[in-house]
Amino acid sequence: MSDDAKTTQARLLDAAENLFASKGFDQVSIRELAAAADVNVAAVNYHFQSKENLYRQVITRRYAGQRDRTVAALEDLLKGSGGTPDLAEVIGIMVRQYLEGTLAAPEGPGFLMAVSREMHGQQPHVSEALFREMIAPVFQAFSAAILQARPHLTSGQLSWTIASIVGQVHHFIMRWIKKESLRQDTESLAIMMNVFPPLGEPLPEYIRLVTDHVTAFSTAAVDGMFPEVAS
Repeated sequence: MSDDAKTTQARLLDAAENLFASKGFDQVSIRELAAAADVNVAAVNYHFQSKENLYRQVITRRYAGQRDRTVAALEDLLKGSGGTPDLAEVIGIMVRQYLEGTLAAPEGPGFLMAVSREMHGQQPHVSEALFREMIAPVFQAFSAAILQARPHLTSGQLSWTIASIVGQVHHFIMRWIKKESLRQDTESLAIMMNVFPPLGEPLPEYIRLVTDHVTAFSTAAVDGMFPEVAS
């Protein structure tokens, strides 16, 4: 591929990410994408074949690295522990990778918010691509690691555990995003900081504190709610 082609693709991906994040998939036209990337309309189809495929490529570019890092970290933990990992370490890896990949990414969390919003709609191009290429590999690796640590868990207990952990992480992500959206002199910000002081910490420390809390809380919850019964 020539340098010009790579540059065109990069411009289209950048433009698509910004437009999809701000307006949603269905509200963005190919003509608008081409104009934002300063290319002709034919370039969209030439490089990506369709708007749907362009969307999938945007998702892949944003989240493939985070997916691969998370899966690799869980696999390394399993190997290093001889197949019997510490549950807190398993949860900690997942939580930290999720927080860092969302809040500490140079591009910010805007596109993730857009994808999350559309996942609750009726756009199969979003759910199919995201679940198949990004969510499923992480879910499978996380599930396998938890079961290695707590093999007595049933499939239902495992599902509730993972959903609860993800829900906690989403909550703390949204708290940070909301805090960042407020002006420094607003009463709302003062109330948020008073109710939850960790929001006043720098982002790396906030991620550490949230990771430690969610890990300890979730590990205790799993062992409290689903204790292993000796046979």
